Amino acid sequence: MKIRKNVIINKPADQVWQLVAHQFDKAHLWMGPIPNSVAINPGQSDTGAPMAGRMCDLSDDPNGAKVKEIITHFSEAQRSLSFDVLPVNNPAIVPIKQNHVQMSVRSVGDGKSEVIWIASPQLKLFAYPFYPLLRLVFPLAFGKLLQGLKDYAEKSLPEVSQPQTANPQQTSVA
Repeated sequence: MKIRKNVIINKPADQVWQLVAHQFDKAHLWMGPIPNSVAINPGQSDTGAPMAGRMCDLSDDPNGAKVKEIITHFSEAQRSLSFDVLPVNNPAIVPIKQNHVQMSVRSVGDGKSEVIWIASPQLKLFAYPFYPLLRLVFPLAFGKLLQGLKDYAEKSLPEVSQPQTANPQQTSVA
C-alpha cells in the first residue's frame, strides 16, 4: 500500500524544511496525536541528517505506546528525507507492522511551499481482510498530520519580509 498526500503551506520552502527536517525531533509541535517527541542521537547521523531519528510518545504514559522513527535518507539539496516508523509498546490490535515515509518540501512561489508525504505502511497479517477500510482511513489520518503541519507553520513560523525592489519609473529628487 502506498499513500500520497500533499499540502500547500503559506510559508517559504526553506522555513518549512527547517521545521520538517532540522527540527525533526519537534514533531509534537504539529502532530496532534504526539504529546511528546525527542531526538535520537542528536548530531550528524550516517545520512547527514541533524539526528538519527526521533522517539514519539503516543500517550502521556511514559511506559505507553510509542513510535521510533529512524531517518533512512536525507537530502538538504532536494529538501527530502525518508524515515522508518517502528511501533514500540503498541497494542497487538494496531494493524501496522511498520511504515516507511518519504517527505519532501518544494517551493511553489510567492512564499508558499508544498509538502509531499508518501507513506508505505506494512500491515500485520490479521489486517489484510480490513485492507479496503484501511485504504480509506490511512489517507485521512495522514491528511490530518499534514493539516497540523500547515496550521502550526502558518501560525508559528516568523514572517519573512520579501525584498523590496525599486520601481525604475520612480525618480527621487534631493
